[in-house]
Amino acid sequence: MGDRDTVGDDVAKESPQPLLGFLSNDDWDALLAHVNDLIERMENLPAGEVRDRMFELLNGIDTIHREALHRLVRLFAEGVLEKVVSDPAIHTLMELYDLLPPETEALEPVELKRKSAFPTIPIKPVRMNPPAPVRYPHWVPVPKSESELMPGAVKEIKVEESVVVLCRRDDQVFALESRCARDGASLGQATLTGYTLNCPNHAGCYYDIRQGSPLGGGEKIACYPVKLDADGRLLIGLDMDFIPNLPSF
Repeated sequence: MGDRDTVGDDVAKESPQPLLGFLSNDDWDALLAHVNDLIERMENLPAGEVRDRMFELLNGIDTIHREALHRLVRLFAEGVLEKVVSDPAIHTLMELYDLLPPETEALEPVELKRKSAFPTIPIKPVRMNPPAPVRYPHWVPVPKSESELMPGAVKEIKVEESVVVLCRRDDQVFALESRCARDGASLGQATLTGYTLNCPNHAGCYYDIRQGSPLGGGEKIACYPVKLDADGRLLIGLDMDFIPNLPSF
């Protein structure tokens, strides 16, 4: 009896999670196809204020959903996302916002393989209107407070998809892309002299940590806004404009 129960539990774990909601899988596919058709009709509307405002609205809704979903996924325990995307509706939603785990295709459940490609809402054309790439500015806490980063220290960390070096000069903290402009080599072992970051890979290669510019001219490295929150945590701004804070003389 005990062995039979164990086998039953194993089968239950391997079976795809059933759709729990108001729509069946076929209803869900029909809804996506309908929305897809509506967006295609909107794209064919004559140019004008109504069309522009409609896409501006969709762009705003897309931004709201993208930010909320990214925050939600960060709260998932390891392995949770891989389990929940077995549901076609959740799979579609995560696919729209580029949140599918890398290994999802290889482990895609039979329920999702029943179609070569189920209908999806074409968010990409919406995000590309206007043509300039849409950015989603947001602040990301890093696992260091200002007090833990000693003056003169250089610390390499990963912030989402970016590798960043934090540099502290007195009471100021600066964040730069950890990539030498010469060949892309890491700046994780760089040292700091005043406001100058000394590249560990190339003799005579130095960067101004206030604006990422190399001493002597050349290609800059990216800089990120930095601020402290109410709890003293360092926050790094991603996908937002960086304005150097330089002396006005």
